[in-house]
Amino acid sequence: MAAKVITDTEDAKMNMTPMIDMTFLLVVFFMLTIDLSQKEFFPVDLPFATTGVEDKEEDDEVRRFVINLTGDGTVHFKSYEFNLASEDPGEQDDAIQALQDALRQVHSERGEILLREKDGASKVPVMIHADWGAKWKYVQWIMQACAHPDIKIYKLQFAVKKPPTEKGS
Repeated sequence: MAAKVITDTEDAKMNMTPMIDMTFLLVVFFMLTIDLSQKEFFPVDLPFATTGVEDKEEDDEVRRFVINLTGDGTVHFKSYEFNLASEDPGEQDDAIQALQDALRQVHSERGEILLREKDGASKVPVMIHADWGAKWKYVQWIMQACAHPDIKIYKLQFAVKKPPTEKGS
């Protein structure tokens, strides 16, 4: 048997199929595991703020919770939905009570030691992401639910947008 001799003019070929397969698997993996930080926010038309301080402080260990309030009075928190705009005051009270229960549940899932100060107040800020057309009383009810003695969330943030600047000034 004669051995085949490779000359300089012949190109060595490499099978690229496994590398392409691996690349597609990595793309699929990253698409499935990526964390889109905007997923908590419902599409609402935010109110304008002319004054205020932007909170740039981010703590990796403790994240904030987002409570969305749409213009029709519906509150969205985690996977829960509460209707504050009901005509029946009993249903409104039930919605606030259910929101308080959801806030308690979230605190108990993440561990009381991590989430509480020595005086029992929550370390976790809550962002109220409300539509500009939502009634102010709904925002007040959400604030009162957060300040309940069993929950004690006093760090509130409000999602707002900057007013448009006048051109030419």
